[in-house]
Amino acid sequence: MENLAKKAKVEADGADHPVDNVNDGDFATRWNAKNDDVDTWIQFKWETAQKINRVHVTEFRSRLRGHTIEYSDSHEMVEELVMSPTDGNASSNQPGNQKYPVKAPDHVLTCKTVETTVLRYHMTKNVGVSSEPNLWGIEIFYDQKSDTTAPVRPAGLLTTTWAKLKAEN
Repeated sequence: MENLAKKAKVEADGADHPVDNVNDGDFATRWNAKNDDVDTWIQFKWETAQKINRVHVTEFRSRLRGHTIEYSDSHEMVEELVMSPTDGNASSNQPGNQKYPVKAPDHVLTCKTVETTVLRYHMTKNVGVSSEPNLWGIEIFYDQKSDTTAPVRPAGLLTTTWAKLKAEN
């Protein structure tokens, strides 16, 4: 899948580190919201409409607890948003709040496919007022295999077991 974020112009509600760091694909750079900014966003704009149904977010530290995805100039919320982890808390992926995640991304957000020139990743809740969002990066994808009316859902035990049984036959 192609990372559509790399082709977008990016802007943010405010930042202490440049917003272009969020889509440069480099874990040596990061974006940081303004100090104490709890409700903030990063917006991606393309010249032509893009199909989108998956967003990956990797944090510098596990501070996010709530987020959503909005699209179009009117910032409509995407339909059928599914988050992994479901509670928005990726701290188990960053034991002891370490600098680098154990695996990237920390958050996988899937939704019903939208076609748009504007996508906004909106961070709605943090661990506390002095814990502003701090991100290594955001990747945006269109997963053709999951282009249905339902979002991509994380594989559960039954799905994983069924896939293994089919592979053995």
